[in-house]
Amino acid sequence: MVLLALLLLTFLNSCGVIHIEIRDRKPSSQPQAPPPRKEVKEEPAKPPFKSEELLRVRAPVKGKAARTERGYYINTGCGEFFMSVSDGRVLYVGDDVKGYGWLIMVDGEKGFVFVYAKAELSLVKRGERVRVGQPLGKVGSSKEGCGLLFEIRNLEGRPVSFELVL
Repeated sequence: MVLLALLLLTFLNSCGVIHIEIRDRKPSSQPQAPPPRKEVKEEPAKPPFKSEELLRVRAPVKGKAARTERGYYINTGCGEFFMSVSDGRVLYVGDDVKGYGWLIMVDGEKGFVFVYAKAELSLVKRGERVRVGQPLGKVGSSKEGCGLLFEIRNLEGRPVSFELVL
């Protein structure tokens, strides 16, 4: 019975259901000094660009750009190819984010993630390296018409203010 109880406690402890701690009953006769700490100077993280500078990015596709809450919606012809605006690695390709249609996310230069949404077709896959100007996919259609939603995010996923250069 004791063995069964011990096995049950061991099992629950390994599953994380309970926590068992074993301590000595007698305190140590000599107090131990804590190990010396190594002081490490941490440099503050540098922003990818000066805060007073407005990030300027070339448009991924030709068309009429309209500002949105998080970026730009670029009206263009259905089936037009859109290009990568930065060298980087493809983080995500899929259509399971509601309201974005086919979505391609590229981890680009200087700590930015470039988001291309409402695509009809993707020409890249997750993990693939891409270069500036490389076709990523084809523009799709939605209730807004034919166009591409383009956003830039920082590494925390927050939208970055930027200016689109056509």
